[in-house]
Amino acid sequence: MRRATSLPPLIPFIARRVLRGLAVLLVLSIVAFGLVRLLPGNPADVLAGPYSDSATRARLTEDLGLNRSVTEQYVLWLGRLFHGDFGQSVYNGLPVLDLIKQRLPNTLQLALAATVVSVLWGVPAGVLAALRQGRFFDRLARGSAFLGLATPVFVFGLCLILAASYVVPSWPAVGFVPFSDDPVRNLQSIVLPALALGLPLGSTLCRFMRASMIEVYEQDYMRTALATGATRWQATLRHGVRNASGPVVTVAGLQLAGLVGNSILIENVFAIPGIGQLTVNSLLQKDYAVTQACILLLGLTYIVMNLAVDLIHRLIDPKVGESR
Repeated sequence: MRRATSLPPLIPFIARRVLRGLAVLLVLSIVAFGLVRLLPGNPADVLAGPYSDSATRARLTEDLGLNRSVTEQYVLWLGRLFHGDFGQSVYNGLPVLDLIKQRLPNTLQLALAATVVSVLWGVPAGVLAALRQGRFFDRLARGSAFLGLATPVFVFGLCLILAASYVVPSWPAVGFVPFSDDPVRNLQSIVLPALALGLPLGSTLCRFMRASMIEVYEQDYMRTALATGATRWQATLRHGVRNASGPVVTVAGLQLAGLVGNSILIENVFAIPGIGQLTVNSLLQKDYAVTQACILLLGLTYIVMNLAVDLIHRLIDPKVGESR
């Protein structure tokens, strides 16, 4: 028997969001290209040095193509992007794509570790706080979450460095060891930055999970489950967590996308050679090609994470988002 209503196919659902993401990425490319050129100075000035003459700076400006109009520069740069050419760094002459490939694994490892920290702290704490609403653990969890949200990530990172240096002097508080060089030291060097990134994110998840669970406890199906003999723990695990996870997944996806942005601060605090540190260095060096590529990568991360959140949310509740 045919159903009276059917859900639209998944492929058009994905296609609409991919097209929106490409449009956003195009706008972001214009913004990134224009913003870096509003900063004082340019790559020619950096390469020529502070004591160079005007003729040297003019020659470098022409060699780099900076004497052309901004519109022409953007069109040429966009055309190279479509062919997979992100340009070269004016600082060291290396291809931008190679620089990103070298540093991206470090940022991804940090983001993954921070995600694990945030989920392990935020979701269970939110569920337990809802179960113990008004009791000591609830107040403790809410206070801890408020502290995590109120503390900037770089301040939290500095506090962790000071605490680790005092409590465990041998612990690698600053610096990064690649996994291929020493797996143990690599895991040790990623612990503190993962905590600095993951605990504030987990604080957000804790607050939303608590609020969502409290709302779920007021639903009829939870009352029915409790009335049929299920304990509060059993009802929570069987029915509560799944039904409360919808809005939490949305918030978590947006927060996880923000991990890459926050990594700009954390990677510089902990001296991790990742995309965040590369972005800051390229800005200081007026390295247009590297800066633009890093900004586009950050934007692409948000777009991909939003698409992933939409898909996960649709799997949880297939009726969500069909009209959008």
